[in-house]
Amino acid sequence: MLTIVHEEDGRTVHKQDAALIPGLMANAGRAFWVDLEAPSAEEFALLETVFHFHPLAIEDAMRPFQRPKVDEYEGYFFLVADEVRIDLASLHQPRNAKDKDTEDDRDDEDVTSRQLALFLGSNFLVTIHVAPVQAVRSLRDRCDRNHRVLERGPDFILYTLLDMLVDQYFPLIEKLDESMDELEDRVVQRPESAILQTIFRLKGDLTKLRRLVGPLREVLQTLTTRNFPNVQDSTLPYFRDVADHLYRIYETLDGYRDLTSNMLDAYLSQVSNQMNRVMQKLSIVATIFLPITFITGVFGMNFNDQPWVHTNAWFWMGFMAVIAAITYWWFRRHRWV
Repeated sequence: MLTIVHEEDGRTVHKQDAALIPGLMANAGRAFWVDLEAPSAEEFALLETVFHFHPLAIEDAMRPFQRPKVDEYEGYFFLVADEVRIDLASLHQPRNAKDKDTEDDRDDEDVTSRQLALFLGSNFLVTIHVAPVQAVRSLRDRCDRNHRVLERGPDFILYTLLDMLVDQYFPLIEKLDESMDELEDRVVQRPESAILQTIFRLKGDLTKLRRLVGPLREVLQTLTTRNFPNVQDSTLPYFRDVADHLYRIYETLDGYRDLTSNMLDAYLSQVSNQMNRVMQKLSIVATIFLPITFITGVFGMNFNDQPWVHTNAWFWMGFMAVIAAITYWWFRRHRWV
């Protein structure tokens, strides 16, 4: 679906008429934004027939799951970013066999991303996405509330959109922090076998988030360090602010990844300690019965001359009970029990 967002008579209007685009492009002092959501073949053809974008850039815009990047062309540049979502509700639930068979499907992952391709020209911004992107909807609402966003130029619209994409990471990080605190408590209090799978899944989610944040950080660094004709000097501080947020997010994810490694070590230590405690108790039981087993073994042999063969059985039972009690007392004295 094609949507043209521009200012008209001091207010923001949304139109779906592609015939308006050439006239808007001809007016260099008037910024407008074209959003293509799940575009049809005819709408996608506008990128070549109306905007005259490079075929390689159009091909990248059509291809999903591109790495975030920025490519400069004559008169415009092409940028790829991602909107990230994370489902922590299923993180603590073990995957069944069906999930394992379909683990390559991105919908079954905890962390999912939706690609957003952008073209920034002298007076226009074009966004292309197959699935709905929340940041795009939020930007439309913001333009409706304040038409001055369009007045500040397409580069400021781009900044606003990137800022919304980056700001979505902060609630995710808060949820990750809560989930990791809960996981730490489970590791310390009751290290179950399911926790190990949760730790590995969380570590994989953090790795994927870093793979998405890292290239986007490079994109923002490129925008702030290189001289792009379509980016005004007044907008550069805003891009630097977004880049600073990305650096902070990247460092936080790095810290969380180290924390998951520490949790894995703590889990293995807890399991090892649990096993040692079990083995200690079993060893104590075996040691208590060792002298009793020796007595019954020796006096149970078929000797010609068996000593104390006519001794009362209760004597032997009491004698072995006393030996067991003395052994247990000795363990208690040395605080092994």
